[in-house]
Amino acid sequence: MAARHYLAVLGLILAAPCTLADDHSPVAAPSPAVGDSWTYQYTDVWKGAKGNLNRMEVTGVDAAGVHVDIKRAASGALLTRQLFSAEMNPIDRGAMHFAPSFARYAFPLAPGKEWTTDATGDNPKSGKHWRYRIKGKVLNWEKITVAAGEFEALKVEVQALYNGEEPNSPGGSGQLTETLWFAPAVNNFVKLDYRDTDWNGRIFNRDSWELTAFVRK
Repeated sequence: MAARHYLAVLGLILAAPCTLADDHSPVAAPSPAVGDSWTYQYTDVWKGAKGNLNRMEVTGVDAAGVHVDIKRAASGALLTRQLFSAEMNPIDRGAMHFAPSFARYAFPLAPGKEWTTDATGDNPKSGKHWRYRIKGKVLNWEKITVAAGEFEALKVEVQALYNGEEPNSPGGSGQLTETLWFAPAVNNFVKLDYRDTDWNGRIFNRDSWELTAFVRK
């Protein structure tokens, strides 16, 4: 997927969500602990091809946020170190830095909740910068089956319009959409679908991540 703005490292095996009656309490922010991990199968939906199986491992939790190592699931080889907010919103995603964070979630979560925030995205290696207007909404509870099992999850949709900050920026503009299924039992999403369109509405990236295994300490 293009490295010009939003970088993701994580999958899809066909899943079957089923809408549930809303008899749940609002979901509080997760509380990741050192040793927690989530393994995701990445799929390039555009090409219809599965990619790498990567594991997120929590290595530290402090005032800065949740520190995570991204490793190959099979070999344990370290790919990158990333930083998330206490709510598991991306801050540092490899080459990409968000400020204050990319507001994927706004806890507590409950069906119907909406939020709007602004963020900047900075890729120091490429010298590119973007400004994001992020809008999120919790849709409903669903029962979803993925490779790691069956979970009750909140379906969340996040849309972000982005523009290069500088006049005539080579970063371009467009809109990205994330659809996530956040499962409290996992403290993270069990499935994430990602779509990116350019300023003309043409889709140029479609990706998915699905949970295959997890560990909670």
